[in-house]
Amino acid sequence: SSGINAEYGHGTAYGRLAFSVPEEDLPGAQSAAEEAGYTILTPLIILKTEGKADVSVVIFADPDGYEICFVGDTGFRDLSQVDPKGDELLQAAMEKDKSTEWFAKKGRKKGSA
Repeated sequence: SSGINAEYGHGTAYGRLAFSVPEEDLPGAQSAAEEAGYTILTPLIILKTEGKADVSVVIFADPDGYEICFVGDTGFRDLSQVDPKGDELLQAAMEKDKSTEWFAKKGRKKGSA
């Protein structure tokens, strides 16, 4: 690991920063974070996704409390593939969830996929 010494800003964002790295680098990333005194929030784990790729992840907190997530590259890339039916599936789920009724009650217009 060559290390990254650049500052970064979250701007108006929140949550975590995530980096895709080779799976074989994940144990070393966790060890380096532990040695540097960072809090490990989620030790190296393999997350199962039924019918899809499994993904290896380790998450720690930076000194400001922001989550830094290292994700195994192979699983990340497999899960990041565009589903050609994605828009159709999203629209069907949005119709099924009855949120149009909720938006109408609030006097707001619901977006579409």
